[in-house]
Amino acid sequence: MKIAFHFDADHERFDRYYGMPVIKEIFRALLNQDTSSLHLKVFAGNICVLDYLRDTKNHEELLQGLFAPPRPVWQSLRPDFIDFLFHRKIFTLAFEGMSARIRDMLHEVLLNDETYLGGQQVHEANPVHWVLYGASLIPSYRIVGSNLRLFYSSGHGDEKDQGMAEDLKIDLPFSSVTFEELEIHHTILDSYSSYEHASRVANLSSKLYDHLNLVADQMMLRLTDLAPGLYQNMYETLTEFEDIETPEELTRAAQACRKMLGFMSTRLSQPGVQPEKNEAASDSDYIGQLREYIAGSQSGSLLLSQLEDINSRSYKILDQTYRGTFNSDPRLEAGRLLIGMLIFINDVIIMAAPSSKPPM
Repeated sequence: MKIAFHFDADHERFDRYYGMPVIKEIFRALLNQDTSSLHLKVFAGNICVLDYLRDTKNHEELLQGLFAPPRPVWQSLRPDFIDFLFHRKIFTLAFEGMSARIRDMLHEVLLNDETYLGGQQVHEANPVHWVLYGASLIPSYRIVGSNLRLFYSSGHGDEKDQGMAEDLKIDLPFSSVTFEELEIHHTILDSYSSYEHASRVANLSSKLYDHLNLVADQMMLRLTDLAPGLYQNMYETLTEFEDIETPEELTRAAQACRKMLGFMSTRLSQPGVQPEKNEAASDSDYIGQLREYIAGSQSGSLLLSQLEDINSRSYKILDQTYRGTFNSDPRLEAGRLLIGMLIFINDVIIMAAPSSKPPM
């Protein structure tokens, strides 16, 4: 998601110096959280509505685009936001690649700031959003983990703001503050810097969310029909995959993955049994039970390949822990294991037709 946070730049607290205080406030809040999975592109600047104030039609288009957009988006703006939009200067930071969890955390933190005017999910297929955010805000930073990069334009190395970099190094606990060259991206030479391209990207993102959400919804529907207890097992398993930073956390995630498959094998091989925590198949036999269950299916060979991959990945992680040799990037390895496990579980539970009886 691309999320924009708005501030009253004319507030007396800022005394006309508003950009960096806002940036530091938000960056501090981000750094107070687990940063292992952060990858954000940050755009900054004042949003301008002059083009929408020339006549009544444009004024109505602005209001329609902001408050009744063609596609529903997350929005939590102050009730008086529109008054600020027409009569005050609004400084905005927009974050591309922001999760709902980070969005909600920042919004809650910023509610304590009297200059904060609220947040808005940006969908640049909406022409109003494109004008206010896509075409107006300047690409300024990239945050990767606890590392900050300042953007600068191609061919203008002298435009690196060394003073700003030093200031951010001193005031904020980033692991590093460096520079990243934009080349021609986001300039008039960039053929992709247009409403048409931004609209296609926004619509593609929406389609991906829609398809993935549908898969997740269908998975949960079938999983709870198969055995309500597996829903809780899935929740506990996914919890172990959150915010993995250390080899020890990766090991617990691998153990949770194997335990989840053990619960599934018990339920599938014994349809009348609702697996409890002490009923999961042991590590020595759950792979065999799952192999037997999927072997005769139309997609048996593919599912067997997926199962072997999960078994191999999780066993390798546990073996490394036993030997004291740890993976150099636990987060990346956990992501691969999690995606493989979810795809496999989804493919297995859709083998059977939806149940016509209450779940056991």
